[in-house]
Amino acid sequence: MNLQPHIKRTLLQAVMIAAVLTITVAANAQAFVAFEGRLLVASADMENVHMTVTDGTETMDVSLRANGKFEFFIPVNDQVTLTLDRPGYISKTMLIDTHNAPSKEGVIDRTARVELDLALEPQPSDLELCYDKPMGKVEFDAATGETRIIDLDPDLLIASENTSSAVPM
Repeated sequence: MNLQPHIKRTLLQAVMIAAVLTITVAANAQAFVAFEGRLLVASADMENVHMTVTDGTETMDVSLRANGKFEFFIPVNDQVTLTLDRPGYISKTMLIDTHNAPSKEGVIDRTARVELDLALEPQPSDLELCYDKPMGKVEFDAATGETRIIDLDPDLLIASENTSSAVPM
């Protein structure tokens, strides 16, 4: 009895099923915006630096490499808050709005990319400071889909003395 035609037919069916499943999963994949960059800290030491992204219900910790490089993904049509915190440094927040992000068509390339470099400044030794507003915003132009990184003027966002109640950043 020759099993070779049966084996070929079974392998062909398995390959066809795998191909259909792969294409189906890829076609239904959610589009994301990738944010990558580097965090600059005066001491160049990333120990105890916390970077989180939250949409108000879920919070994601962002991994920082030893050199400060990071990468995280936000779904298209979402709005989140990025928070940077480290003991001895002034905490910062940044708003990220992925509405109007360019739509990448196709099975493979479905992710827009944004380069973003951030910095933390040391806390003065004589008083504890915090910003009363987000220090910046990332958004996408509705007409062109181009990325707009708005770095708010730190002189306009006066850091306020933090005595008993801190503004959460």
